[in-house]
Amino acid sequence: MLDSLLNKVPTASSLPHKLMLYFSTVAVMIGVTIYFSMFALMQWVEDEVNQHELKSSASYAVKQFKQGATEPLAIGLRIKAYHSADLIPEKYGDLSHFPIGFIGESVGDNQLNWSEELKALLQFTPDAKANLHEVFLYRGSFHHNHKLQPLYLIMESDNVELSEHKWNLINLFIISFICVLFLLFGLAIHKLSCRLVRPVSELSQQLKSIKPNKTFCVSKQSAAEFTELAESLNHYRQQNEMMIKQEQAFARYASHELRTPLTVISGAAKLQEKNNAVDFQTRQRDRIQRAALDMQHTIDVLLNLVKQEKATDSNHSRLLTLAEIEHIVQPLQTEAKRKNINININIEQAPVIKPAPTVLKMLLSNVISNAINASEAGDITVLINQHEIVVTDQGQGLTESEQGNMHGHGLGLLIVNSLCQRYQWQFNLTNAQPTGCVARLSFPALSL
Repeated sequence: MLDSLLNKVPTASSLPHKLMLYFSTVAVMIGVTIYFSMFALMQWVEDEVNQHELKSSASYAVKQFKQGATEPLAIGLRIKAYHSADLIPEKYGDLSHFPIGFIGESVGDNQLNWSEELKALLQFTPDAKANLHEVFLYRGSFHHNHKLQPLYLIMESDNVELSEHKWNLINLFIISFICVLFLLFGLAIHKLSCRLVRPVSELSQQLKSIKPNKTFCVSKQSAAEFTELAESLNHYRQQNEMMIKQEQAFARYASHELRTPLTVISGAAKLQEKNNAVDFQTRQRDRIQRAALDMQHTIDVLLNLVKQEKATDSNHSRLLTLAEIEHIVQPLQTEAKRKNINININIEQAPVIKPAPTVLKMLLSNVISNAINASEAGDITVLINQHEIVVTDQGQGLTESEQGNMHGHGLGLLIVNSLCQRYQWQFNLTNAQPTGCVARLSFPALSL
């Protein structure tokens, strides 16, 4: 149970509460620090002002005593000066033991430091201030009648310091001010954290949704990165759906293309059993061999395509030569001649390409085979330049349903389209004028 609580993965919806708790802790620590810092600063300023007033009154007291002034000497309404320790009232304690030059606050016979005064002020100890008689003391000396005379300047703290009531009001104001800031910043942080986390929660809920064709979206107030994330998710979903459709079409066309030669082989084998004539047997064997070769070619294409899907994009750029094109076209010449079709190769400028020879063979073999299958006679032209390979036939052309639909041309062109996407090529199949088709393989210009 304990391990499950410690290892619990936080959810996006719980983050605002955790952020609120974290910043609240930090805010409380900062508030307490500011609270004590302000009290300490105010106490220090108050003491410095009173001590400066005492010290500045010392010269006046010395002058008056030298002129015969009696003790206690009143300076203003708050300061009393003495030069005899015996005349100092007992309520102030024994002040003679303080060193000459001392200036500060004392309680009885002891100096009152800032920490004890702060405790008494904040009443951390019960009735701490009620049992203390605090005074500001300046201990000095002066020469009179060839004698060194002590000098005591006394200012009662109750007459110069803020009263307990006023300190309580200041205390209440500071605490109220800090609480208001705490609430305002807490609400702002909570609202900001909710605004930051809301798009994540929305996208998470949309990912869990099983509704088909649902697009990912976030609110308009979301940060630009969340909008880009939603657009990326929509793009990936579209790509995934497109790949699923392509795989389904791929399997459908593969099944059809493999079933056709198997049907031919099975039918030719059965016909051989019915007729023993040499010519008839020869024709059936040729049919079986052609169907077997077609099926082997289809299987090789499928296997090579799978290998290309798993291969890394590490092929080096290379120059396409006439010999390579002729080697690709040569196995197709037999079917072309049977249909009185001439295949013409024209290389205007040898391009630099990246696909390996096996990939290029799959591409051109399928494109030229499609042109041969779509033609009854005439010429097929293979034009090659720096940016594209164009195969033009004089066949029947594309029907309206086939235009813009790559799935309608069989397995071969589906493979061509998939390979072109993998190598950043563009494949386009359009009608030619006055008749026929133009298959265009466009690619970026590369350098060796």
